[in-house]
Amino acid sequence: MGGEIDNAALLEIIKKLLKTDMDLSFLLTLPEKDLKTLVGCIRARLDQLGKQTQ
Repeated sequence: MGGEIDNAALLEIIKKLLKTDMDLSFLLTLPEKDLKTLVGCIRARLDQLGKQTQ
C-alpha cells in the first residue's frame, strides 16, 4: 500500500471486501503488518474467484 494507513482504516477495507457489517473489531488486536497481509490475501482470493467466473 502506498502511504501510511491506520488499523481502523484497514478494518474498514476488510469489511468492504467481505461485504459485511459484522463486528470485526477483534482484528484491531493484530499488528498493522498482519492486517495488511490479511487485506492482501482477501484481495488476491477475490481476484482469483473473479477470474474463475469469467
